[in-house]
Amino acid sequence: MYNIYFSMQTKVYFERKGISKYLPQAANFGKKAFIVTGKKSVFESGLMKKITGICSQNGITCVLYPEVSPEPGISDVERGSIICTEEGCDFVIGLGVGSAMDVAKAIAVLARNRGRLQDYFGEVEYENNPLPIIAIPTTCGTGSEVTRFAVIMDKDARTKKTVSSEHILPRMSILDADTLETLPYHLVVATGMDAFSHSSESFLSEKADHVSRMFAKESLRLLWEYLPRIKTSIDDIEIKEKILLASLLAGFAINKTGTIIVHGMGYSLTVTRNTHHGTANALLLPYVFEYLKKNGYHSELTELEEIWRDTGELKSFVRGLGLPSKLSELGVTREEIDSLTELSVLGTQRAVKNMKMPLGFAEYREMLLKAL
Repeated sequence: MYNIYFSMQTKVYFERKGISKYLPQAANFGKKAFIVTGKKSVFESGLMKKITGICSQNGITCVLYPEVSPEPGISDVERGSIICTEEGCDFVIGLGVGSAMDVAKAIAVLARNRGRLQDYFGEVEYENNPLPIIAIPTTCGTGSEVTRFAVIMDKDARTKKTVSSEHILPRMSILDADTLETLPYHLVVATGMDAFSHSSESFLSEKADHVSRMFAKESLRLLWEYLPRIKTSIDDIEIKEKILLASLLAGFAINKTGTIIVHGMGYSLTVTRNTHHGTANALLLPYVFEYLKKNGYHSELTELEEIWRDTGELKSFVRGLGLPSKLSELGVTREEIDSLTELSVLGTQRAVKNMKMPLGFAEYREMLLKAL
């Protein structure tokens, strides 16, 4: 018998030109939108002008918060929540990369609840429901548009922390592949490998079930087939759309399961080397899987190896995308392994609960040495 739990509270629209078609529904959430986004690309591409134009045509005033960096911190959220509250905004739009949607979710919490963001890390009860959230991704790897997670850098703790609640699931998400038209190659593959990591980690999670694994495997099949094609077809929007679909499916999977340890280990490289989140995950995945196959996950990884033959082929896949496949390529030395191990232990405190067995300093160090 299968034991399955699946909840999909987000209204999802996956369609080219979907922004023009479905964003007018934002008027159902109020008359004033707080748009959380990055500083540059959505303005240069004309997407922001399009979004604000659609809102204006539907009686919605927009307050812009273009302050999101690739690795936003607590202060970015708290500053945004103050502006959002002072402006009296009715709902929040997360527009752009995963960090923009994560900050939008966290702002939605603080705009309605007292205290600092640290009070809401993990799974806690909210005194008041967060503001409604609309998510519009412009990369093909985050999955944040359909997950109950918002990941924020805690610089004092030297790791990322997660706000987790079904109350921050976006009410509506619009995945329009036309937004990927100008996305450069390095971001397609880096964010695509973030989705790859989402799906494969989800498959190994103790919270996985038949439905989440179905989403995860289909996501991996799409990424395995289409990510290498983008190298010679960067302008092919249909290939980008396939990768975006894979990212969505990966989001469905991790919303149920969370990730395991690869993400948390990757945080150590983001903190110390400013390595892109997806790039860090891609580098570490083969080495973590190599260890796990010998230590409790043989059957699960054997099933995933219906997609890739072995970890050697997975390493070749990462190298073929032009991403680093060894820590030494990032300039990491053997002398830094212990400090990276400590950060990995710190970064995986929650995720390790999704594992079959506990892992500690020695196990992380072994994997990182292999990756060196």
